[in-house]
Amino acid sequence: MCLTFKTSWRVPRLRRGIRLSLLGVLGMTSIPLPSHAQNAAASTAIPAVEEYKIGPADVLSITVADAPEFGGKLRVSDTGVIQINGLSEPLLAEGLSPIELSLSIRQGLINAKQLRNPKVIVFIDEYHGRTITVLGSVSKPSVYSLAKRTNVLEALSIAGGPLPNSGNTVTVVRGAASAEATGTPIGTVQIIDIARLTRGEDLSANIEVRNGDVLNVSPAQVVYVVGAVTKPGGFVLSNPTEGISVVQAVALAEGFKPMASTHQGLIIRQSTAAQGRSEIPVDVEALMKGKEADLILAPNDILYIPESGKKKALKAMGEIAVATITGVAIYGIGYRIGTY
Repeated sequence: MCLTFKTSWRVPRLRRGIRLSLLGVLGMTSIPLPSHAQNAAASTAIPAVEEYKIGPADVLSITVADAPEFGGKLRVSDTGVIQINGLSEPLLAEGLSPIELSLSIRQGLINAKQLRNPKVIVFIDEYHGRTITVLGSVSKPSVYSLAKRTNVLEALSIAGGPLPNSGNTVTVVRGAASAEATGTPIGTVQIIDIARLTRGEDLSANIEVRNGDVLNVSPAQVVYVVGAVTKPGGFVLSNPTEGISVVQAVALAEGFKPMASTHQGLIIRQSTAAQGRSEIPVDVEALMKGKEADLILAPNDILYIPESGKKKALKAMGEIAVATITGVAIYGIGYRIGTY
């Protein structure tokens, strides 16, 4: 028994000595890293964790060792204070970390001559003091509490992620906390390309979000192909910056019906702040044969292919196309949303 006891005691001590010796050698030896390794280390450096600061509506669990009557579960008031049993005045909690508040409660109990040397522990049961709002094309748009430092991708993940037919951008409107931290005015707008961010092409865009920020994921940008085509519908642009041409749009709609008037196509471009709706005639047949340069459709454009033998004014054709996609007149055709 004695031999077993000594062995189990001496081995950890020996390992500890070896560990300390190795640390000493490493501490005295400076081995420069290659420049590429230094750059990699700098790019993967983890920022220091910021301790959470208590805010209004947070729920705190306060424990005072050997004196449970002074503790309990308390909610921080809208003015940022809590009332501790045995203290005549409320204590400020807002803006303090749990450790800072525990020291404040300890000193308060000593000053009030309630306890000589109290040991106080503060634990946050519920986080409500710091919130962000995530809206738009996400699975669960709502107001979310921040329990730690959070970036854009983490915020979108909390909200269930973008919907399959969402757009490629998220707009971040900065609140008071961000304005203070970054030195920019409240309400500053930042537009982030989610596609480039998730592909790792612009990691600097994965900015930290702070209390009061509002994130809005854009809806999908769509072009519509309606009329005498095989499968009319709307097609989501996976890359709006590249767009989609008229010929590509017709291919997505799986070509024309036999009665299509391919020389009398029409592009209906929706109104903007600068100009009203416009109708652009297009000879799709000529585009497909390479006789004319293919045209790029803008988001929300409608490509309308009329039936042959039905000559109508451009305005009338435009009204038919718009009515088709809004469901006012379906003309017996199916309607779908596809992905391009």
